[in-house]
Amino acid sequence: MIDSEQKVSIRTALRDSRREGLINFMEDLIELLHQEGYSFQDLLEALAGWGYRQQPPTDEVIRHLEDAALELHQLTTNRSKN
Repeated sequence: MIDSEQKVSIRTALRDSRREGLINFMEDLIELLHQEGYSFQDLLEALAGWGYRQQPPTDEVIRHLEDAALELHQLTTNRSKN
């Protein structure tokens, strides 16, 4: 039987794997968009427009953005220490 600590470890590994796959996908997408004359700002504006049409709860969007900003800060802090 898998204990709760092991479950957390497995979930974390799966989340990290999915995130890495999404990062690779986004790198390719951004490169392709750049080749077609679009900028990163164009992509962000398109995502904002799409998000507005989806009308997710504003608090949920803010929470995800804050979580992403915190993770990015932690990553950059860890890289600067190495």
